[in-house]
Amino acid sequence: MPPYPFSSRTPGRLILAAAGIAVLAGCARNPAGGPGTAAPRLVFSAQVEGSIRTGFESGGTGLPYVYIIALRLSKEDSPVGDGPDPVVVPGGNGFVAGECTHYILWDPLRTPEFTLWRFTDETLNSFEQIGIPISYDNVRTGDDTLRVEVDLTQLVPPSEAEDYVTAQVNFLTMNGTAVSGGGRIWDALGDARVSTEINRPFQFSLRSARTFTNLSLGSIEPSGDSADPDLDLTDWSVEVRRD
Repeated sequence: MPPYPFSSRTPGRLILAAAGIAVLAGCARNPAGGPGTAAPRLVFSAQVEGSIRTGFESGGTGLPYVYIIALRLSKEDSPVGDGPDPVVVPGGNGFVAGECTHYILWDPLRTPEFTLWRFTDETLNSFEQIGIPISYDNVRTGDDTLRVEVDLTQLVPPSEAEDYVTAQVNFLTMNGTAVSGGGRIWDALGDARVSTEINRPFQFSLRSARTFTNLSLGSIEPSGDSADPDLDLTDWSVEVRRD
C-alpha cells in the first residue's frame, strides 16, 4: 500500500481537475439548499507548530502529510469503549484505531480539499465518502491551521440527528498511512511521549452550544510531543453551534 492511499491524483491531474471546478478563495461552501439548522453544527480547528505539509513546499515530494479529524458519534450519554485512537505502530487501516464512526480528511490533492467519510464496518477497514463540509478554510502552503465546519445531518440521517447526544473527537496527524514497516511519525490528543496519554480522545455533548479549547481543558495537547513540527499539534478547538 502506498504511503498516502487516500488520493491517487498526481499534481498534473490536480491542475486539470481544478481547471473545471471553481473554489472560493479563503472559504468553500455547499450550494444553497444544504442541511438545515435544526441539528447542531460542529466547527473543528487544529494548529501545528510548523506548517500544514502540502507536499509542495521547497524540497517537497508532492505528497502531503495526513491530517484527519476522527469522530465517534453516539446516541448514548456515556458510550463505552475507547476511541478514536491514533495508529502508533503501522497496522490496521493505517490511520485510526479504536471506536470511530466518521472522519474528516484534508487532502490538497482532491477538489474540494476536505471530504467527509463514514466507516461501514467495526474493523475500520471499510469506509466510504459521504460528502463535503458546510464550509472550510482553504489551506495554503505555509499555513499552520486547519478549520472546517460540518452539519450533523451530513454525517447521520436527518431523521436520527437529534438522537445523537455525544461525540468523541481526536485530531490525528501522521507522515503516512502505511500498514507495515517503520518510520511512523504522528501526533494526536494527549502527550505522545507518555504511554498513558497516547489514547486521549475528547468527549463532548451535542445537546448544548459550547466552545471547547485546548487551553480551557487544561492544555491536554502539549507542544513538543512529536518529532516533526509539521505534525506537532499545539492547539485545537471544538465548537458546537445550535441555531
